[in-house]
Amino acid sequence: MLQTLLRSLLTAGLLLQSLLAPARANNINLPDLGDESAAVISPAQERKLGEDFMRQARQSLAFLDDPEINDYIQTLGLKLVSHSAATQKEFRFFVINDPTINAFAVPGGFVGVHTGLILAAQSEAELASVLAHETTHVIQRHIPRMIAESQRLNTQALAAVLASILLASSGRGQGAEAGIALTSAAVTQKGLNYSRALEEEADRLGMGILAGAGFDPHAMPAFFEHMQSLNRLNESNLPEFLRTHPVTTNRIADARNRAEQLTYRQTPESSEFHHVRAKLRALAADNPAEIARGFKENLAQGKYRDADAERYGYALALLRSRQFAEARDEGRKLAERRPNKNAYRVLQAEIEMAAGKTGEALAVYASAYKKAPNDPVLRRAYAEALLKTGQAREAKVLIKAAVQQQPDDPALYKMLAQAAGDAGVPLEAHQAMAEHYHLNGNPKAALDQLQLAVRLAGDNFYLQSSLEARIVTIKEEMIPSQGKK
Repeated sequence: MLQTLLRSLLTAGLLLQSLLAPARANNINLPDLGDESAAVISPAQERKLGEDFMRQARQSLAFLDDPEINDYIQTLGLKLVSHSAATQKEFRFFVINDPTINAFAVPGGFVGVHTGLILAAQSEAELASVLAHETTHVIQRHIPRMIAESQRLNTQALAAVLASILLASSGRGQGAEAGIALTSAAVTQKGLNYSRALEEEADRLGMGILAGAGFDPHAMPAFFEHMQSLNRLNESNLPEFLRTHPVTTNRIADARNRAEQLTYRQTPESSEFHHVRAKLRALAADNPAEIARGFKENLAQGKYRDADAERYGYALALLRSRQFAEARDEGRKLAERRPNKNAYRVLQAEIEMAAGKTGEALAVYASAYKKAPNDPVLRRAYAEALLKTGQAREAKVLIKAAVQQQPDDPALYKMLAQAAGDAGVPLEAHQAMAEHYHLNGNPKAALDQLQLAVRLAGDNFYLQSSLEARIVTIKEEMIPSQGKK
């Protein structure tokens, strides 16, 4: 069933909206978790569906390739999961480089958040409230439960509904934007959001997760109110979050009432939250020099909630505008205040690399890495510097360790391919490049790379068998999108 489901998910051209009508009723009776929803899609099938969606989505969505920001979101997300009733262990929280305010959940444990939402959140608790809400959609298996109400669905209609829900929840209502092969008839119809009952359940259980993780549950209704105020200020440009997560006065009131009933032990807001927001502002697509001036004015006027984070953003903006002396001075101030914060050491090294002082940069990296060899952000930055300075063998060691820790990161495989190629190990380079293409939703290119690796494997039986097995696996995954012939 799964192959047919995935094939239809990627090729369906029609959404029968009427099939979802029972699930949109105000007085919906949600099916229990168990055999009914599991009969629609098993947890294992959900995971495979999510993995396939991620591969296809990388072709069209702007996944943010910033290890520091991604690591923060993953850490925050897993903190919330640890205080939930989740039975599955694998969750991937990721960031989409998109200024719109939105977040979405994909079956199998994948939760995406837009950079626009991170910047719009007025506190870490508000950001956590959105992630907790989306995590609940996954944990409670809301997509299978919604579909379980309509057992009349045939497989293709089921897949079309799934595809439309995924597109709607990701904020990508148009097929061209999401890169999923649905016709405009499927994506322009109204009512593609999760049912009201499922949204209320995600609010209720999400707030419990939020409180359990030490965040103020009042942050959820506060974020809803913030979204409503943005809507009132700009009615012609509704925040994407409201398009996929309708917010009403009653919903806000219900959330506030629930928050009053929850007890929690609030933890201090993390400095990392403010550093990530400052970095996003520093990396915005505007003039870097203008951005730097904005940070400088904020520091002079005390317009910040975290002085170190504001100075960090200032240093990054100075680096982008190639004001190396000023950037170096700000980086030094930060490192002196917090010598063990690896983000500051990476910043100092990046400034020296950009200024052409590679020896100084590598010395900074080596010193920091010696103290924190398991820091994924530091390790990747150090590996990139080693690659740029022709030290491919040393870089390959670091990147291999990074791949073991993050096997679903296509950027790491591309780095590994470069390191292996530069180090004179072409077979490993082709293998790594195959995984890069596979994770980016290009199975044909992945197979081409694996075939090149097979030619280099010679009579090594173990290598030949391993490569052939990988080829078979990828070919089987291609069946849903190509169809059986």
